[in-house]
Amino acid sequence: MNINQKAQELAKLIKTTDEFKTMNKYKKEIEKNKNVKRQLDNYLSKKDKIYTKYKLDEANRKVSQLDREYSKVFQTPLVENYFKSTQNFNLLMQSVYKSIEDELLR
Repeated sequence: MNINQKAQELAKLIKTTDEFKTMNKYKKEIEKNKNVKRQLDNYLSKKDKIYTKYKLDEANRKVSQLDREYSKVFQTPLVENYFKSTQNFNLLMQSVYKSIEDELLR
């Protein structure tokens, strides 16, 4: 079995985790709610533009301001749950990357 096949197996295993399933569930719910999806897409687009246009300190300041502008969106239960589940999934992936790194350094 080659490395690409192993990567596909790993991806399939990741899809079975509670973290992935929960994040994906909230993502699908957001996609069904066109207003929330539009607002989140707009926020993410603006955030990306800020980070590509400004140096890190200025970008962080501008993103903080952007976060305040979108605070109502972030406070909706659906969005809160989505961001929390995304954070949990990212922690899982961080753990996977750390395990891979540890194995490579053995």
